[in-house]
Formats: sequence, structure tokens, C-alpha cells
Amino acid sequence: LDLPIGDDGVSGLPEPDAALLDGMSRRYPGPFDTLPVQVRSPHCWRLFVKFCFFSGLPIAEGEMHYRVRREVASPSNAFLSGEEEEIALSHEVMEAVNGEVSAEMLRLPNQNLFDYLRRQYSQQSSKLSERVFNRSSWEMVRPEV
Repeated sequence: LDLPIGDDGVSGLPEPDAALLDGMSRRYPGPFDTLPVQVRSPHCWRLFVKFCFFSGLPIAEGEMHYRVRREVASPSNAFLSGEEEEIALSHEVMEAVNGEVSAEMLRLPNQNLFDYLRRQYSQQSSKLSERVFNRSSWEMVRPEV
């Protein structure tokens, strides 16, 4: 399967449909046969282009998450070389730390979450300025309706 890769690296990828999976099963029969049955259905395939900066969890398009405001992220984080990479936080991490009900009520990361991120994701946290660990530096990204 020769796939043209676009500027963003994903625009040339084909849609995961039955024809693509049939082609993969013919071209790579051995490895394909080892896949779980659930993975052989095109309905379970999704392309993720955004990930939680801290946990690495995928964030689906339109899924609620949090991000550092652009004016905070850009000047203070030199490691984000050249391209401005969004510093995103998965809502799942927020729920894991604060509980599902509290995460919904809080609306933005709190000190409890920042302490958790520094403790559990020290390597990622060390790359960020202190400004990032301030509640006012974050915004919620809600699903589009």
C-alpha cells in the first residue's frame, strides 16, 4: 500500500473502510490473522491527531479537553521549537484526579491536578514554565455541537 503523505502527515491516509482492510489482509495475511476480530472491523478505527501532553492519551476530535492559553504557551516554552504545539490535557486525567462529578464542576484544572501532574509526569512538567501551573493559564475546549 503506497500512501501519499501530505504536509500534515495524515491527509494522504486512506479512510479505514472494508476495502482497505481486505487489501491489508491479502498483502499481509500472517500478521493480519493475528489481529483480534474487533480490530478487523473498519468501525473501530479512528485517527487521532491530538494527544494529552502529560499522559499521552489520545484526544478524539470534538472531545472535551483543556489547553494552555496561546499567550501563555508560546513565549514561555522554548522546547516547542518552531511550530506552536498545543499543550493539551485530557479530560480523562482531570476525572482520574478529581473524580467525575468534581471534574465537571471545576471546569478548569485545579491545584490538586497540578500537584498530581508534577508528581506523576515530572519529566513533561519540567519542560513547562511555572505560568502553565496556574488555573488562569488554561481554557476548556468543549465539543462542537
